[in-house]
Amino acid sequence: MTTGAPRVSVVVPCHDAAAVLPRTLAALDAQTLEPGVFEVVVVDDGSSDATAEIAERWPGAVRPHVIRQTNQGLAAARNRGAAAARGDVLLFLDADVLAQPDLVARHLDRHAASPAPLAVQGRTVPTPESLTTPFMRLSTARDRAAPGRPRDLSPLHVIGRNLSVAANAHRAIGGFDEGFVGYGFEDVEYACRLHSAGTRIVSEPSAAGLHHHPLSVEAAARRQRANGRAAVYFWRKHGCAAWLGVHLELHPALLPLKRLVYGTGVAPRLARRLRSWAERRGAQGLLDECYRILLWEAYYQGVFEALREAAPEPPRARRAAL
Repeated sequence: MTTGAPRVSVVVPCHDAAAVLPRTLAALDAQTLEPGVFEVVVVDDGSSDATAEIAERWPGAVRPHVIRQTNQGLAAARNRGAAAARGDVLLFLDADVLAQPDLVARHLDRHAASPAPLAVQGRTVPTPESLTTPFMRLSTARDRAAPGRPRDLSPLHVIGRNLSVAANAHRAIGGFDEGFVGYGFEDVEYACRLHSAGTRIVSEPSAAGLHHHPLSVEAAARRQRANGRAAVYFWRKHGCAAWLGVHLELHPALLPLKRLVYGTGVAPRLARRLRSWAERRGAQGLLDECYRILLWEAYYQGVFEALREAAPEPPRARRAAL
Protein backbone atom coordinates (compact mmCIF):
# COMPACT_ATOMS: atom_id res chain seq x y z
CA MET A 1 0.00 0.00 0.00
CA THR A 2 1.34 3.42 -0.95
CA THR A 3 1.97 5.77 1.96
CA GLY A 4 2.89 9.46 2.16
CA ALA A 5 1.69 12.34 0.01
CA PRO A 6 -0.04 11.50 -3.27
CA ARG A 7 1.86 12.14 -6.48
CA VAL A 8 -1.21 13.34 -8.42
CA SER A 9 -4.14 15.43 -7.26
CA VAL A 10 -7.23 14.98 -9.43
CA VAL A 11 -9.22 18.21 -9.14
CA VAL A 12 -12.88 17.79 -10.11
CA PRO A 13 -14.85 21.07 -10.29
CA CYS A 14 -18.61 20.48 -10.09
CA HIS A 15 -21.78 22.46 -10.52
CA ASP A 16 -25.09 20.57 -10.36
CA ALA A 17 -23.29 17.36 -11.31
CA ALA A 18 -25.31 14.90 -9.21
CA ALA A 19 -26.56 13.00 -12.26
CA VAL A 20 -23.10 12.14 -13.58
CA LEU A 21 -20.76 12.39 -10.57
CA PRO A 22 -21.26 8.78 -9.38
CA ARG A 23 -20.02 7.54 -12.75
CA THR A 24 -17.07 9.93 -12.59
CA LEU A 25 -16.05 8.75 -9.13
CA ALA A 26 -16.57 5.09 -10.05
CA ALA A 27 -14.22 5.58 -13.00
CA LEU A 28 -11.59 7.03 -10.65
CA ASP A 29 -12.11 4.06 -8.32
CA ALA A 30 -11.27 1.80 -11.25
CA GLN A 31 -7.90 3.38 -12.04
CA THR A 32 -4.91 1.08 -12.48
CA LEU A 33 -2.93 3.13 -9.94
CA GLU A 34 -3.34 2.44 -6.25
CA PRO A 35 -5.58 5.04 -4.58
CA GLY A 36 -2.68 6.26 -2.44
CA VAL A 37 -0.75 7.37 -5.52
CA PHE A 38 -3.42 9.93 -6.29
CA GLU A 39 -6.04 11.89 -4.40
CA VAL A 40 -9.34 13.32 -5.58
CA VAL A 41 -10.41 16.85 -4.67
CA VAL A 42 -14.04 17.62 -5.50
CA VAL A 43 -15.00 21.30 -5.51
CA ASP A 44 -18.74 21.93 -5.37
CA ASP A 45 -19.22 25.32 -7.02
CA GLY A 46 -22.53 26.35 -5.50
CA SER A 47 -24.61 23.40 -6.67
CA SER A 48 -28.36 23.35 -6.09
CA ASP A 49 -28.51 19.54 -6.14
CA ALA A 50 -26.87 16.76 -4.12
CA THR A 51 -23.43 17.03 -5.74
CA ALA A 52 -21.53 17.65 -2.50
CA GLU A 53 -23.44 15.00 -0.55
CA ILE A 54 -22.71 12.34 -3.19
CA ALA A 55 -18.99 13.11 -3.02
CA GLU A 56 -18.92 13.25 0.78
CA ARG A 57 -20.69 9.89 1.12
CA TRP A 58 -18.87 8.13 -1.68
CA PRO A 59 -18.28 4.51 -0.52
CA GLY A 60 -15.53 3.59 -2.98
CA ALA A 61 -11.80 3.10 -2.54
CA VAL A 62 -11.16 6.72 -3.52
CA ARG A 63 -12.46 9.00 -0.77
CA PRO A 64 -12.70 12.52 -2.18
CA HIS A 65 -11.71 15.59 -0.25
CA VAL A 66 -14.80 17.77 -0.74
CA ILE A 67 -14.76 21.57 -0.77
CA ARG A 68 -17.89 23.68 -0.98
CA GLN A 69 -17.97 27.24 -2.26
CA THR A 70 -20.55 29.70 -3.50
CA ASN A 71 -21.01 29.73 -7.26
CA GLN A 72 -17.93 31.54 -8.58
CA GLY A 73 -17.26 29.79 -11.87
CA LEU A 74 -15.02 27.09 -13.26
CA ALA A 75 -11.76 29.01 -12.96
CA ALA A 76 -12.32 29.76 -9.28
CA ALA A 77 -13.35 26.15 -8.57
CA ARG A 78 -10.20 24.79 -10.19
CA ASN A 79 -8.04 27.24 -8.24
CA ARG A 80 -9.73 26.31 -4.97
CA GLY A 81 -9.11 22.63 -5.61
CA ALA A 82 -5.50 23.25 -6.62
CA ALA A 83 -4.89 25.23 -3.43
CA ALA A 84 -6.01 22.23 -1.35
CA ALA A 85 -4.12 19.68 -3.45
CA ARG A 86 -1.05 17.87 -2.12
CA GLY A 87 0.29 16.27 -5.28
CA ASP A 88 3.19 17.42 -7.42
CA VAL A 89 0.93 17.04 -10.47
CA LEU A 90 -2.51 18.62 -10.74
CA LEU A 91 -4.95 16.81 -13.02
CA PHE A 92 -7.99 18.93 -13.83
CA LEU A 93 -10.84 16.60 -14.77
CA ASP A 94 -14.33 17.92 -15.36
CA ALA A 95 -17.18 16.25 -13.52
CA ASP A 96 -18.66 14.89 -16.76
CA VAL A 97 -15.46 13.15 -17.91
CA LEU A 98 -15.35 9.42 -17.22
CA ALA A 99 -11.70 8.43 -16.96
CA GLN A 100 -10.51 5.33 -18.75
CA PRO A 101 -8.75 2.96 -16.28
CA ASP A 102 -5.23 4.17 -17.13
CA LEU A 103 -5.97 7.89 -17.54
CA VAL A 104 -4.28 9.02 -14.34
CA ALA A 105 -1.33 6.67 -14.90
CA ARG A 106 -0.81 8.00 -18.43
CA HIS A 107 -0.69 11.57 -17.18
CA LEU A 108 1.69 10.65 -14.38
CA ASP A 109 4.01 8.70 -16.68
CA ARG A 110 4.29 11.66 -19.05
CA HIS A 111 5.25 14.02 -16.21
CA ALA A 112 7.69 11.51 -14.69
CA ALA A 113 9.51 11.16 -18.01
CA SER A 114 10.18 14.90 -18.32
CA PRO A 115 12.98 16.69 -16.43
CA ALA A 116 11.15 20.00 -16.88
CA PRO A 117 7.62 20.99 -15.82
CA LEU A 118 4.92 19.99 -18.28
CA ALA A 119 1.28 20.56 -19.05
CA VAL A 120 -0.31 17.42 -20.55
CA GLN A 121 -3.49 17.52 -22.61
CA GLY A 122 -5.51 14.30 -22.48
CA ARG A 123 -8.14 13.25 -24.98
CA THR A 124 -11.91 13.01 -24.60
CA VAL A 125 -14.57 11.50 -26.84
CA PRO A 126 -18.35 11.62 -26.32
CA THR A 127 -20.10 8.78 -24.57
CA PRO A 128 -22.38 6.86 -26.94
CA GLU A 129 -25.42 7.88 -24.90
CA SER A 130 -24.50 11.56 -25.42
CA LEU A 131 -25.35 11.24 -29.10
CA THR A 132 -29.06 11.81 -28.54
CA THR A 133 -29.58 14.84 -30.78
CA PRO A 134 -28.92 15.45 -34.48
CA PHE A 135 -26.53 18.18 -33.44
CA MET A 136 -24.43 15.85 -31.27
CA ARG A 137 -24.39 13.09 -33.88
CA LEU A 138 -23.32 15.45 -36.64
CA SER A 139 -20.73 17.23 -34.48
CA THR A 140 -19.20 13.92 -33.46
CA ALA A 141 -19.09 12.66 -37.04
CA ARG A 142 -17.42 15.89 -38.17
CA ASP A 143 -14.84 15.89 -35.37
CA ARG A 144 -14.08 12.17 -35.35
CA ALA A 145 -10.42 11.52 -36.10
CA ALA A 146 -7.68 9.10 -35.20
CA PRO A 147 -6.26 9.93 -31.78
CA GLY A 148 -2.80 10.62 -33.20
CA ARG A 149 0.51 10.49 -31.41
CA PRO A 150 1.91 12.49 -28.50
CA ARG A 151 3.21 15.84 -29.70
CA ASP A 152 3.85 19.41 -28.67
CA LEU A 153 0.63 21.41 -28.56
CA SER A 154 -0.17 25.06 -29.13
CA PRO A 155 -1.69 26.70 -26.04
CA LEU A 156 -4.50 27.89 -28.30
CA HIS A 157 -5.65 24.28 -28.68
CA VAL A 158 -5.81 23.38 -24.98
CA ILE A 159 -9.08 22.10 -23.48
CA GLY A 160 -9.20 22.11 -19.70
CA ARG A 161 -11.54 19.20 -19.02
CA ASN A 162 -8.71 16.60 -19.09
CA LEU A 163 -5.52 18.55 -18.45
CA SER A 164 -2.63 17.99 -16.06
CA VAL A 165 0.10 20.42 -15.07
CA ALA A 166 3.05 20.47 -12.72
CA ALA A 167 1.78 22.02 -9.50
CA ASN A 168 4.73 24.41 -9.24
CA ALA A 169 4.06 25.68 -12.80
CA HIS A 170 0.40 26.28 -11.91
CA ARG A 171 1.33 28.24 -8.81
CA ALA A 172 4.05 30.23 -10.57
CA ILE A 173 1.53 31.87 -12.92
CA GLY A 174 -1.14 32.42 -10.28
CA GLY A 175 -3.52 29.73 -11.48
CA PHE A 176 -6.59 30.32 -13.61
CA ASP A 177 -7.86 33.86 -14.10
CA GLU A 178 -11.02 34.12 -12.01
CA GLY A 179 -12.19 37.02 -14.13
CA PHE A 180 -13.54 34.33 -16.45
CA VAL A 181 -16.83 33.79 -14.65
CA GLY A 182 -18.85 32.36 -17.54
CA TYR A 183 -18.22 29.65 -20.08
CA GLY A 184 -15.16 29.62 -22.30
CA PHE A 185 -11.49 30.45 -22.85
CA GLU A 186 -10.31 30.29 -19.23
CA ASP A 187 -8.32 27.16 -20.16
CA VAL A 188 -6.76 28.63 -23.32
CA GLU A 189 -5.74 31.83 -21.52
CA TYR A 190 -4.25 29.75 -18.70
CA ALA A 191 -2.31 27.68 -21.22
CA CYS A 192 -0.99 30.81 -22.92
CA ARG A 193 0.45 32.04 -19.63
CA LEU A 194 1.94 28.62 -18.89
CA HIS A 195 3.57 28.62 -22.32
CA SER A 196 4.92 32.16 -21.88
CA ALA A 197 6.41 31.14 -18.53
CA GLY A 198 8.34 28.30 -20.21
CA THR A 199 6.09 25.31 -19.52
CA ARG A 200 6.02 22.88 -22.41
CA ILE A 201 2.52 21.76 -23.40
CA VAL A 202 2.11 18.30 -24.90
CA SER A 203 -0.78 16.14 -26.03
CA GLU A 204 -1.14 12.60 -24.71
CA PRO A 205 -3.95 10.86 -26.63
CA SER A 206 -3.61 7.70 -24.53
CA ALA A 207 -4.79 9.64 -21.44
CA ALA A 208 -8.39 9.22 -22.54
CA GLY A 209 -11.80 9.82 -21.04
CA LEU A 210 -15.42 9.69 -22.14
CA HIS A 211 -17.21 13.03 -22.12
CA HIS A 212 -20.84 12.71 -21.08
CA HIS A 213 -22.38 16.02 -22.07
CA PRO A 214 -25.29 15.76 -24.52
CA LEU A 215 -26.18 19.11 -26.09
CA SER A 216 -28.91 20.42 -28.32
CA VAL A 217 -27.97 23.15 -30.77
CA GLU A 218 -29.91 25.59 -28.55
CA ALA A 219 -27.82 24.66 -25.50
CA ALA A 220 -24.65 24.85 -27.57
CA ALA A 221 -25.68 28.33 -28.73
CA ARG A 222 -26.08 29.51 -25.13
CA ARG A 223 -22.55 28.32 -24.44
CA GLN A 224 -21.29 30.05 -27.56
CA ARG A 225 -22.82 33.34 -26.47
CA ALA A 226 -20.93 33.10 -23.19
CA ASN A 227 -17.87 32.07 -25.18
CA GLY A 228 -18.09 35.31 -27.16
CA ARG A 229 -18.13 37.38 -24.00
CA ALA A 230 -15.18 35.45 -22.63
CA ALA A 231 -13.26 35.98 -25.88
CA VAL A 232 -13.55 39.76 -25.50
CA TYR A 233 -12.31 39.57 -21.91
CA PHE A 234 -9.37 37.42 -23.04
CA TRP A 235 -8.47 39.79 -25.88
CA ARG A 236 -8.72 42.93 -23.76
CA LYS A 237 -6.73 41.42 -20.92
CA HIS A 238 -3.80 40.82 -23.25
CA GLY A 239 -3.71 44.28 -24.72
CA CYS A 240 -6.02 43.72 -27.71
CA ALA A 241 -3.14 42.01 -29.52
CA ALA A 242 -3.79 41.86 -33.25
CA TRP A 243 -2.84 38.18 -33.64
CA LEU A 244 -5.10 37.20 -30.77
CA GLY A 245 -7.98 39.23 -32.18
CA VAL A 246 -7.57 37.42 -35.49
CA HIS A 247 -7.48 34.03 -33.77
CA LEU A 248 -10.62 34.85 -31.77
CA GLU A 249 -12.21 36.31 -34.91
CA LEU A 250 -13.00 39.61 -33.22
CA HIS A 251 -10.28 41.88 -34.59
CA PRO A 252 -11.86 45.27 -35.48
CA ALA A 253 -11.00 44.72 -39.16
CA LEU A 254 -13.16 41.58 -39.17
CA LEU A 255 -16.16 42.85 -37.27
CA PRO A 256 -18.00 44.78 -40.01
CA LEU A 257 -18.23 41.61 -42.10
CA LYS A 258 -19.15 39.49 -39.07
CA ARG A 259 -21.87 41.99 -38.14
CA LEU A 260 -23.22 41.92 -41.69
CA VAL A 261 -23.34 38.10 -41.83
CA TYR A 262 -24.37 37.26 -38.26
CA GLY A 263 -25.59 40.51 -36.71
CA THR A 264 -28.31 41.49 -39.20
CA GLY A 265 -30.17 38.22 -38.70
CA VAL A 266 -30.58 37.45 -42.40
CA ALA A 267 -28.34 34.38 -42.55
CA PRO A 268 -29.49 33.02 -39.15
CA ARG A 269 -33.17 33.37 -40.14
CA LEU A 270 -32.54 31.40 -43.30
CA ALA A 271 -30.59 28.78 -41.30
CA ARG A 272 -33.50 28.36 -38.89
CA ARG A 273 -35.94 27.84 -41.74
CA LEU A 274 -33.75 25.28 -43.46
CA ARG A 275 -32.74 23.43 -40.29
CA SER A 276 -36.01 21.55 -39.75
CA TRP A 277 -36.20 20.57 -43.41
CA ALA A 278 -32.59 19.34 -43.34
CA GLU A 279 -33.14 17.38 -40.10
CA ARG A 280 -36.22 15.62 -41.49
CA ARG A 281 -34.46 14.64 -44.68
CA GLY A 282 -31.07 13.85 -43.21
CA ALA A 283 -29.34 16.44 -45.42
CA GLN A 284 -26.11 16.32 -43.44
CA GLY A 285 -24.12 18.91 -45.40
CA LEU A 286 -26.87 21.52 -45.28
CA LEU A 287 -27.63 20.75 -41.63
CA ASP A 288 -23.99 21.19 -40.70
CA GLU A 289 -23.97 24.61 -42.35
CA CYS A 290 -27.20 25.62 -40.55
CA TYR A 291 -25.74 24.65 -37.18
CA ARG A 292 -22.52 26.50 -37.95
CA ILE A 293 -24.38 29.73 -38.74
CA LEU A 294 -26.52 29.52 -35.60
CA LEU A 295 -23.50 28.95 -33.37
CA TRP A 296 -21.57 31.82 -34.94
CA GLU A 297 -24.61 34.05 -34.50
CA ALA A 298 -24.63 33.25 -30.77
CA TYR A 299 -20.86 33.80 -30.49
CA TYR A 300 -21.12 37.27 -32.02
CA GLN A 301 -24.10 38.16 -29.86
CA GLY A 302 -21.77 37.63 -26.92
CA VAL A 303 -18.89 39.47 -28.62
CA PHE A 304 -20.97 42.55 -29.48
CA GLU A 305 -22.56 42.64 -26.01
CA ALA A 306 -19.15 42.57 -24.33
CA LEU A 307 -17.62 45.15 -26.67
CA ARG A 308 -20.39 47.60 -25.77
CA GLU A 309 -19.46 47.30 -22.10
CA ALA A 310 -16.52 48.88 -20.31
CA ALA A 311 -13.56 46.57 -19.92
CA PRO A 312 -13.45 45.02 -16.42
CA GLU A 313 -10.19 45.17 -14.51
CA PRO A 314 -8.47 41.75 -14.54
CA PRO A 315 -7.58 40.38 -11.08
CA ARG A 316 -4.28 42.00 -10.11
CA ALA A 317 -2.45 38.71 -9.60
CA ARG A 318 -3.41 37.47 -13.05
CA ARG A 319 -2.26 40.23 -15.43
CA ALA A 320 0.81 38.57 -16.93
CA ALA A 321 1.01 39.32 -20.64
CA LEU A 322 1.37 36.66 -23.28
